[in-house]
Amino acid sequence: MRTIILIVILSFYCLSDMLSQPYSGFTLITATPTRTDLLSLNNTIVKSWEHTRSGGFSVYLLENGNLLRPAVSSGSPINGGGAGGILQMYSWNGNLIWEFTYSSNTVRSHHDICQLPNGNVLMLAWEVKSSSEAVSAGLNHSAEIWPDHIIEVQQSGPFSGNIVWEWHFWDHLIQDYDSTKANYGNVASHHELLDINVGSEGSGDWMHCNGISYNENFDQILISSYYLDEIFVIDHSTTTAEASGHSGGIYGKGGDFLYRWGKPSNYRAEGHQYFDVAHNSVWIPDSIAGRGNILVFNNGQNILASSIIEIIPPVDSNGFYTFIPATSFGPDSPCWIYSAVGFYTDIMGGCQRLPNGNTLIAESRDGYLFEINKEGFIQWSFAPGILTSRVLRYGFDYQGLSELVFNIILSVIPEGYYDSFNNVLNSQDSVKVFVRNSVSPYNSIDSSVNVISLNNFKGNFYFGNTNEDEYYIEIKHRNTINVWSAQPVRFIDGQSFVIDISNSSNLIYGNNLKQVDSNPVRYALFSGDVNKDNVIDGVDLLMIDNDVTEFNTGYQSTDLTGDLIIDALDASIAENNASDFISVISP
Repeated sequence: MRTIILIVILSFYCLSDMLSQPYSGFTLITATPTRTDLLSLNNTIVKSWEHTRSGGFSVYLLENGNLLRPAVSSGSPINGGGAGGILQMYSWNGNLIWEFTYSSNTVRSHHDICQLPNGNVLMLAWEVKSSSEAVSAGLNHSAEIWPDHIIEVQQSGPFSGNIVWEWHFWDHLIQDYDSTKANYGNVASHHELLDINVGSEGSGDWMHCNGISYNENFDQILISSYYLDEIFVIDHSTTTAEASGHSGGIYGKGGDFLYRWGKPSNYRAEGHQYFDVAHNSVWIPDSIAGRGNILVFNNGQNILASSIIEIIPPVDSNGFYTFIPATSFGPDSPCWIYSAVGFYTDIMGGCQRLPNGNTLIAESRDGYLFEINKEGFIQWSFAPGILTSRVLRYGFDYQGLSELVFNIILSVIPEGYYDSFNNVLNSQDSVKVFVRNSVSPYNSIDSSVNVISLNNFKGNFYFGNTNEDEYYIEIKHRNTINVWSAQPVRFIDGQSFVIDISNSSNLIYGNNLKQVDSNPVRYALFSGDVNKDNVIDGVDLLMIDNDVTEFNTGYQSTDLTGDLIIDALDASIAENNASDFISVISP
């Protein structure tokens, strides 16, 4: 089967500004077992949290600025890779505000956690099953085993929580080894169940689930398993009682698997095994390239070569998965794979799809973190030099970073895009804002790109690389004259600053805007600087005329009106501004 990927850019971003560069934001890592760091893109620490306990296999910055992490308990006899037992939440200021313990002689949380939209937290955990229980469930050897389960915890106090929902692999087993056992059956006919005799042949942690992700659209949970070489999707809409059975919930299957992928032989199906130790399975969010797809870190232990695998699950708009009996779950192959010479970690591993289409990766054993674009070229890297299981990047527009980020709310109109009859823009386009030193030579300190709204001309621009100081603001559009703020703007972290240059030219250096409407009063950036040499002149006119003659269309710099047609109207706008000798005016 051939997979064809078609990417259509609907919002017409300035590609040179938006692509082939690191995604702007702060990087979150577990720096030591008792410290979490936020890093800038130049890998300097901008904030740290010190912790009371070791841990941090995974760590998350929440939208309210709190930090959520698993931590290590003491005294439990259940001890495997990624062992935890405790959930911790810290405030932005570093205070421990919640600690929940899930650790005893019979259960222990481990590896990953996931906060739900309602504020509750999903936790992966082991539960102990004695050798007699395991044999009674059809295990083909006598051993104590620790099958995984999931609990949903609701905070009830600073050191307590209520388990409001749970799901257990143990309730969804099948085997064809011992016909005297209650769960004996045809494994090939029950892809919705797990054969107890696949995975690790030893004892204890025979599944080693390590990643958990939640899909709010479908109310489904995604899990990855090391020893099973698979990912699984289950229904979260069930009650706990329904989750222990085979019916109920939105999808009518109770707690049975809705979907699985990676190793078809686990349910006696034909098909290629793609995972050779799987970690950190995640759904790609709706707002990001590959929305709804699944991303997994594939360690590749047998070939000593790791990869990142992206698949398009066969799911409809309502969350139901396609499955043809006597076959394996689709897709037949991934839609995207990243691998590279020397890229390998035998344990752990993390991956995150970023809003600009890049992918952030943790090569855990060597402690090497890096970001690649869709072609696989490295855009950013950092080598902390210690075992690092995961890495996450949060964009400057992320609400949880509001204390560190300065936000400019800019209202701006590119001249050619303005529809005076309806008082709107006739097309969307992006604008780039530069933050520059307030003294000569006015070096660029930071920049941000965003799309301007059709109706209110607004865009939000976030800056995380500035200090609390005064800066000039420079505003750039792809075919207009750049403009500068009339005077430096004082930046204060955590605050927003409104710059509205759509109804006045007073805020711009030299009042270098063009009035394009009188009722209501509207000012706009001068259109026509096609070659971006800071002046509108005959060279720009020649470029436009050439495209008019060639009947060129599409998203071109010579299209001053944003209608995807280069014509006499574009030429007229540029000619008028050239005759007025319009150019950049700056300090």
